[in-house]
Amino acid sequence: MKVFLTGASGFVGRFLARRLIEDGHSVIAAVRPTSNRSLIPDDCGIVDVDLLSEADVSRHLSGVEVIFHVAGAVKARSGEDFDRVNAGATAAIVNAAKTQCSEALFILTSSQAAAGPLGTGPITSYGRSKLLGEQVVTGFPRHIIVRPPAAIGHGDKAMASFFLWARRGISAVVADGEIGFCIISVSDLADFMAGLVNCPEAEGKTLQPSYPELITWNRFHEAMEKAMGRKILKIHLPAIAVRGIGLLAEITASITGSCPMVEREKVRELTAPGWVNLQHEVERITGWKPKLSFDETIRRAVQPPQ
Repeated sequence: MKVFLTGASGFVGRFLARRLIEDGHSVIAAVRPTSNRSLIPDDCGIVDVDLLSEADVSRHLSGVEVIFHVAGAVKARSGEDFDRVNAGATAAIVNAAKTQCSEALFILTSSQAAAGPLGTGPITSYGRSKLLGEQVVTGFPRHIIVRPPAAIGHGDKAMASFFLWARRGISAVVADGEIGFCIISVSDLADFMAGLVNCPEAEGKTLQPSYPELITWNRFHEAMEKAMGRKILKIHLPAIAVRGIGLLAEITASITGSCPMVEREKVRELTAPGWVNLQHEVERITGWKPKLSFDETIRRAVQPPQ
């Protein structure tokens, strides 16, 4: 099929692009002019696109049969910036698709943050912006919404420093280490998403693929020790200390003009109990199960960068 893919230069997007190419699809990778293209598969057709411009997107959608919208902001200076990228770009692509390829399948990569802890709604600006993007996509005739939890794998910049310190023999866990959260291997996520192209049962659904069990901080620590074959010093951080780290990151960012990855809103998610695992629903609807074990995923993720 002819596929229009955003986010191919990002962590999840490049794994998905590789899988789509392996499956024999023709992939148009829509990227910003400043994006790093070195990890995009050579067989992708790469085009520069302003995803906030409906007119610019329209130029590349003729004959497209599947749209994978993976690109998005995971950090921003304000809620308005999150909305502009995560909801505004989605709206531009949806509107362009309605005129250029209205029979295409639109697969949106959202986030479990859109559901929030307990599935009762987002608790961060990021989560709210993702939920707005979902609401936009529901207006497209054929759509699937994917809400991945944390995707783990080799080359993940967001987790790079965490794994670096683990290789040095130190890791941190929140509170008593028993807060559970959902996780998925990035390669499994790419396999799952690529398979949705031929899964009519999933159309109109919101799906949250993950390991079938919640992973605690302590379980994460044990998996890293197993992967590295050594003991790692476990530092327990009370929730108030984690919030302090988030505040410090915000202060530093305000001075340097950068966007912190971990700030106080993100800390609310990291310390929130009660995340809901819905892999059983994914399996019931699609038949999909993760191929990699959690331990194998961590083993691959902790490898030093090449």
